[in-house]
Amino acid sequence: MVIRPLHSGDIYASFQFRTLWDTDFLQERKTVSHYWLFPKSLGQVLSKFSVQELHISSTQGFWRTMQWGQPFIPSPPGAELWVWFHHTVTDVYGNWKELTNVLSGIFCASLNFIDSTNTGQPSAGLRNATDHRFLRYATLPCEIVCTENLTPWKKLLPCGSKAGLAVLMKSEKLFHSSFHSQTVHIRPLCQDALCTNTAWELRQTLSVMFDL
Repeated sequence: MVIRPLHSGDIYASFQFRTLWDTDFLQERKTVSHYWLFPKSLGQVLSKFSVQELHISSTQGFWRTMQWGQPFIPSPPGAELWVWFHHTVTDVYGNWKELTNVLSGIFCASLNFIDSTNTGQPSAGLRNATDHRFLRYATLPCEIVCTENLTPWKKLLPCGSKAGLAVLMKSEKLFHSSFHSQTVHIRPLCQDALCTNTAWELRQTLSVMFDL
């Protein structure tokens, strides 16, 4: 957790929770059945839809760079979602459409409104070994963030909001602020030089700007 008083009289608070799981959802014929710290709902999503990497953010308000400087993790207003699918996926758009509906239920957000009209397939600035055919990106700028979105986000933490720094995240305080952003980032990490073994990293971040 980082708390930073700013010259503007605001206070920037940033929470980050990191969970690392030494398993491989995408390994052929492997069924993951033991969920101790990693949330089962997200583990099933990664396995069912062959997701290689997932990033989702929900943001209320605009970040004022001239007053506040650079944020730790930038995110646009509303909802943002981008996903890498495994190269074995044959129907990328079908997986994408079904995935957005499932994530809409998990995070109580309107991600089910994502369709072909607001979905992009970025190709610029990617790594040489990356195939952009398996990448999908979408934003919903008008998505409103409220306590209904924070509750499922906190439930993904190993102890919810009942222990540790999470007990400080009171909804009535967090949403009485000029800026609020919550994110979920999931990616595989190599465990050795040849990347024969992988682990999954889940990073949940919460950034809030308070008026002192």
